[in-house]
Amino acid sequence: ACAGGDGNLLFNVGPTPDGVIEARQVDRLKEMGAWMDKYGQSIYGTRSGPWKPSPSIASTRKDNVIYVHVLKWNGPSVTLPAIARKITASSVLTGGTVTVQQDDKQIVLSVPQENRQEIDTLIKLELDGSAMDIQAIKLVN
Repeated sequence: ACAGGDGNLLFNVGPTPDGVIEARQVDRLKEMGAWMDKYGQSIYGTRSGPWKPSPSIASTRKDNVIYVHVLKWNGPSVTLPAIARKITASSVLTGGTVTVQQDDKQIVLSVPQENRQEIDTLIKLELDGSAMDIQAIKLVN
């Protein structure tokens, strides 16, 4: 959600008095590094997305791509306000498939239950033009 709000995340990791990083902190840093190796395209060089962060959604964007981070599923699909661009391709970077329904009022994203991640289901939406000039929209959820 931090990147979705144009923020930067800083881990407050410090050494013990004898200069050692605790094992549990090392494990967490490695976990985050592995996630960034796989999905860093949705964070590095992006700006906050066209949908402002909410407790269940964060989005980032770069060029003609929007990355939707579904942090919490509140049903079988996610409904987002419409944007002034046509979605030309979509994929689930964390694995699986996504069904996209877009009209002039909303965008509905559906991912099968077995492909939803507990923490962050990451959906990539490719547009017919720049995502950078879309006005940010506040989500209700």
